Amino acid sequence: MNIDLLIKMTNEIGEFFAGTAEAPEAARAVANHLKRYWEPRMRAQMISYFEQRNGAGLTELARSAVALMVAESKARPPAGAASQGAKT
Repeated sequence: MNIDLLIKMTNEIGEFFAGTAEAPEAARAVANHLKRYWEPRMRAQMISYFEQRNGAGLTELARSAVALMVAESKARPPAGAASQGAKT
C-alpha cells in the first residue's frame, strides 16, 4: 500500500482519538486501533517506515502510537520461538 496513504490514515486516526483522551491514553488507543483493524502487512509497512524515517510526516500522537507498536514488536519473541525451545 502507498505509504503516504498509510501516513494520512494514521494521522486521521490520531486526530479522532486526540479528542477522546489525554496523550498517553490516546496514543495507546491509536496503536490498539491499528493492531485491531489494519492488515498485518499495513502494520509492518508502517513500522518499517517508522524505523527508517523516524515517522516523518506523522503527527506527534501518531508517531507515539507507532513507537508503541515498534516497542511491542521488539519485546515479543518471534512466532514459533517458544515451541522450538520445547523440541529436544
